[in-house]
Amino acid sequence: MKIHLPLGVLHALTLFAASVIHAQNFQTMPVQSGYTADVIANGIGSSATSTTDDVDGVSFAFVARDFQLTSSSTPLTYGLPVNGIINSAVASTSGLSFKLGDLSGNNSLKISSNTAGSNSGMLTFTNPVPAFKLYMLSTGGSGACTVNVTVNFTDNTSQVFSGVSISDWYGGSSYAIQGIGRINRTNNVLEPNSTNPRLYQAALSIDAANQTKPIQSVTVTKVSGTGIANVFAFSADVYTDCVAPTLQPVGTLTSSSAQVSWTVPASVQAVGYDIYYSTSSTAPTAASAPNHPGVTGTSFNIPSLSPSTTYYYWVRTNCSTATSQSGWSFSGTFTTLCGSMVPAYTNNFSSFPGTCWGSGLSGGTPATGPTGTTSYWASGGFLGTGSGGSATINLYTTGRTGWLKTVPFNLSAGTYKVKFDYGVAAYLSTNASPMGSDDVVQFLASNDGGTTWNVLQTWNQANAPANTSTQYVYTLTGYNSANTVFAFYATDGSVNDDPDYNFYVDNFTVESAQLSTSEVKESMKKVSVHPNPFKDILYISDTREVKSVSVGDASGRTVKTFTGAAKELDLSMLNTGMYFVTVYFKDGSQSTVKAIKK
Repeated sequence: MKIHLPLGVLHALTLFAASVIHAQNFQTMPVQSGYTADVIANGIGSSATSTTDDVDGVSFAFVARDFQLTSSSTPLTYGLPVNGIINSAVASTSGLSFKLGDLSGNNSLKISSNTAGSNSGMLTFTNPVPAFKLYMLSTGGSGACTVNVTVNFTDNTSQVFSGVSISDWYGGSSYAIQGIGRINRTNNVLEPNSTNPRLYQAALSIDAANQTKPIQSVTVTKVSGTGIANVFAFSADVYTDCVAPTLQPVGTLTSSSAQVSWTVPASVQAVGYDIYYSTSSTAPTAASAPNHPGVTGTSFNIPSLSPSTTYYYWVRTNCSTATSQSGWSFSGTFTTLCGSMVPAYTNNFSSFPGTCWGSGLSGGTPATGPTGTTSYWASGGFLGTGSGGSATINLYTTGRTGWLKTVPFNLSAGTYKVKFDYGVAAYLSTNASPMGSDDVVQFLASNDGGTTWNVLQTWNQANAPANTSTQYVYTLTGYNSANTVFAFYATDGSVNDDPDYNFYVDNFTVESAQLSTSEVKESMKKVSVHPNPFKDILYISDTREVKSVSVGDASGRTVKTFTGAAKELDLSMLNTGMYFVTVYFKDGSQSTVKAIKK
């Protein structure tokens, strides 16, 4: 018995997953007063005129992306956002953002001293809100420092957070944004950097007894460290008595719908729910318009979805209490089922096995269908060249029976044809190989989604394919089902023959049976090349009407061109691999063939 490792492994697809992050209702907290310095250069003109101070005590300030020394200066590709919105990079607070102060006015609470009486400042907020947590955006110029933060509520009570660390603006962790560059205020020399300087995010958890109290202001007191504290903004995980739902596992999935459900505690005075979904994992904000508002009950069937598509969704509660609306829930996700494809369609196996194709099928016969779940078909280089880009099965010993099943097709609109390239090469080689005495590879079609199968083509020892690319074409007369499926069935049989080879399939296409104009032209003028595979020289069969020839690699890049009626192509300088030879004729038509260099 011959034993060796398989060529590839199929990764399983996950249809449902959900995060377990606590739902959060993030809001920015615009500052009404309290900033003491403008440390962000912006607009056109010298940084010394667009700022009042530096960040670090040694002349360096931040820059905004719109900063230009003169109107003809090259625009920056780095810097702080012109709109002042910083979307936090901290993974645990996805969706949290900060709003900087006026870039053309004071925008930093800058504190240099550790001496009582000159080491504190207060930021007062425009719209006080209650919060579960408060988030501070800050940085330390020329070193790290430590501050105490006093949160002041509208009822004149407060909560103190002692020993809050602020990292130096270079190299610290828990940054909300990095790589924003800086400028020297004395000479306008810019210092771009892909990772520095940085602004950092610190979380301040409000005590349960204070969570219902609106936050009026924050007092920051620098208590130690050589760094200069710069506090830029605050945001809040806003308190609510209207609790966000807890998502449940997704129910029934189809190609166009998904049944989602959720729960809320019995104490929540819910009057309805909003549902937001998207193909993006970006969480909605409080201002995001729901796709389905005012849903009653705790389940909903989301309609009108696209097949084979991954969606993310969130749900929030509408309440009859003082806080009338919760934040959005944590995110859920689902992938809709495969729907029938309407041709034209091509799978070039650049990603194996292809969306909604199945390769984890084994055993059985065309009469019974597959009976197992072993993956024998895998990704491989077509006819032994390269490492991917085609589908292949290795037949070398008994017990190997594998299926490669296509996406379903809706062929009800007319007559279609199916075509693909195929061939056989010895295992881990580009050389020719016979098939075993009872080996069989068959191409099958089913009008009922794979319940029953019809054999369209059989390959065996008597008609074993060559180690050159051959195209199979079949007009699908009588196949007009809305659920037509194709499959490649391959078995090594019961006899353990000597041949050890791979059967390859590439460029699987379903298209209209009517030829397009370009195809008609191609059928009128079509050349062949030989030998194929070739070593150094490739010959064109007929050059009488040839204008020029180009040779491209698998990525589409042209690697060699020949002008005139070139019959003999010297390709000795090319590496081993697959190439596409395009012959351009004098009448404007062209023909492309695939060639493999050994």
